Amino acid sequence: MEKISFNFETLEWDGITVEQVKFWEQAYPEIDVVDILTKKMPSWLDANRGGKAQKKNWKRFIVNWLSFEYKRGR
Repeated sequence: MEKISFNFETLEWDGITVEQVKFWEQAYPEIDVVDILTKKMPSWLDANRGGKAQKKNWKRFIVNWLSFEYKRGR
């Protein structure tokens, strides 16, 4: 399993597989996982470079964000 990372040069994720996205889509069926991964998160990370945006456990960051979005939508 490849480690997930965020490329601040391209504002894109590295290491997220199609299978991982499908898994998250099943876990959080009422939210648009792809939209969050490709638009909302990169925008926030770009605006918060440095302190908060310097994550070590990107998978936890993603799951926490998806969980928050899911709970907010219910």
